[in-house]
Amino acid sequence: MSIDGKRQSAAAGHARAKPRLVAIVRLAGGFVWRAARREFALSLAAEAVGAVGLAGALLFGRQLVAKLAGGTPVDELGDVMAETAGLGACLVVSGLAAALVRVLRWLVAEQVTRHVQQEIVDVTSAVDYELYEQQDFHDKLERSKTQAAESSYQLAYDLLNLFNMLATSAAMVLVLVESVPGVLGALALIVLPSVAAARASARLAFQATYELTPNDRLRSYVFRALTSKAEARELRVFGLARVLRRRWDGLYDERMRRIRALVGRQALLNGLAALISALLVAGVLLLLVDAAVDGRISLGDAAVAIVAMQQLTTRLRSAASTSGSLSQAVLFLDDFEGFRRLRPEPAGADDLAGTTEEANGDRPAAVPAGGAHVVVERVSFRYPGTDALVLDDISLEIGPSEIVALVGLSGSGKTTLAHLVAGLYRPTGGRITVQGRDIATMPRPAYWPSVAAVFQDFVRYELTARENVALSDHTRLDDRAAVRAASTRAGIDRAIDRLPRGYETMMSRAYDGGADLSVGQWQRLAVARAFFREAPLLILDEPAAALDAVAEQHLYERLVELCRSRSVLLISHRFSTVRLADRICLLEGGRIAEQGTHAELMALGGQYAELFNLQASSYLADPLLGPA
Repeated sequence: MSIDGKRQSAAAGHARAKPRLVAIVRLAGGFVWRAARREFALSLAAEAVGAVGLAGALLFGRQLVAKLAGGTPVDELGDVMAETAGLGACLVVSGLAAALVRVLRWLVAEQVTRHVQQEIVDVTSAVDYELYEQQDFHDKLERSKTQAAESSYQLAYDLLNLFNMLATSAAMVLVLVESVPGVLGALALIVLPSVAAARASARLAFQATYELTPNDRLRSYVFRALTSKAEARELRVFGLARVLRRRWDGLYDERMRRIRALVGRQALLNGLAALISALLVAGVLLLLVDAAVDGRISLGDAAVAIVAMQQLTTRLRSAASTSGSLSQAVLFLDDFEGFRRLRPEPAGADDLAGTTEEANGDRPAAVPAGGAHVVVERVSFRYPGTDALVLDDISLEIGPSEIVALVGLSGSGKTTLAHLVAGLYRPTGGRITVQGRDIATMPRPAYWPSVAAVFQDFVRYELTARENVALSDHTRLDDRAAVRAASTRAGIDRAIDRLPRGYETMMSRAYDGGADLSVGQWQRLAVARAFFREAPLLILDEPAAALDAVAEQHLYERLVELCRSRSVLLISHRFSTVRLADRICLLEGGRIAEQGTHAELMALGGQYAELFNLQASSYLADPLLGPA
């Protein structure tokens, strides 16, 4: 079966395996109740008051029509004042209730949307990093971001709408049954075709969205690339706008093809349901007219019954449509529940034994200060969904207060090994221990406070310069002295001082008074962030790739000082800088090919010496005379 076929089968199966309507409403109501209990309860109360007001208006209206159309003469306004006043009061109550409901619906929608986004953040910040390598996770995340919030808003709106329509419809049914008791069975039949069509349409819409998720993700990415600053330079220099626009248009054309097919099927279902309902309504109206002609009911009763019938028919159709919309919303929220279940269970007390209490905001520490003892034992690794080994039988050791450097050609596995030591991935084989404990068996929140890192693709937070440094230890976010000390060690303090508001400057020109830094300065800011976190294990993946030679030398001099109390795993493509390491490991094809000090590896005369001399010769070469 093709990928598209599997996706269609999964979507159809997911849509079919849904609870009945009562269970759906219970699930939906529970979700909204958790997010906006007070506002939702007030909305229900207001809807109930509005329904009572509308029912009262119908009853007072029927009495008024009966007096005006009856045999009893009405000589003055006072004869119908009670009915008129009652009708007016009921209309006022109904109108005020409707106005209050509109305001409360907005509040409910905002609360529910916030709740959904909180749930998404809680999941994405807790799931294993490996999931980011899997398409299914990204598809679920995309649907959660785009559909769950929208569905939650729609769900809240639909529940209130459904309650309102059922309450007001009940009042109208009472009026109709009192006037023409024989119409009750027909009234039940009127709504059934519309409900069936609406729910079938909802399942079709869910299936289409489910299957289009990969298209939507790629289309959204291409749109971001066409509109964001990060890609704006290459779009212009390489003339990519037209190429990416064609790609975006093609993806949107495919989306529109699916939507048109969906709309066609929905129109057929809803049209057939509307035809059946219209025939039933016409039959009920004929019953009313026949009863009025034969004198079985008064003209006043007939007039009120016809108005009630018209209003009831409109509400029943709306209720049917709302039930379909509600079913669709719950399909997406049920899908969202699957996404929420990806979140691992919080670590228990036994897992965090020996750590500081989280209740007071302190972070647990898995290893003591002064440097970690890290042992990589015969570790192998392959990325999820692939067969090729990226790392194969790797063994190395990082002692307390020791610097171990990883070197090798691109693709040799250096960054992957750093990610494994950082606890972002679990080894496919072998294990990594810190202080003798396998980190794969440790709760990540108990291990990560022991690690500080600078990754190749470091993050540029659109926050203040101070926050960009202090986010690595947010419990000391306002420790300005420590922020300055870390910035000084990373050599970025002077650049920050020159910003419009110093450390309180927003680090993006997209904000008033904001500023930006060069790539090298941003890298030093990321290094300051790692220095600020007083973690015993420091992982540096090309921490000076964007720095000039002078800045790089100063950074590594500070690094040597810093490492008196930390253990460091250093990755660098510049062999001149790794000489300061206590030990150097050369990776080749996912294996450690050579290991030792700089002097030992040079004396060995192997690949490390060859690469070092090759790199050194490029610095010593004279552009006119050739190599020295």
